[in-house]
Amino acid sequence: MDDVDQAQEREEAHLAASLSARKPRLVSPNGKCIWCKDEAVVADTAFCSAECDEDYHKHQREQRQRHGE
Repeated sequence: MDDVDQAQEREEAHLAASLSARKPRLVSPNGKCIWCKDEAVVADTAFCSAECDEDYHKHQREQRQRHGE
């Protein structure tokens, strides 16, 4: 095994570790936006628009800061 093979193995291990550490993707349980709850979601998302996505995540960050998480 040469240096290139070792580097490729390290890169693959790093990628696998990074992918396994990702947070699960948000999914709408009923096809409606999880933030505004009125509009249908964009395919493969949990939100009807980028604005709702941003507002939801901003709210989540604020809640974590308020509750010391």
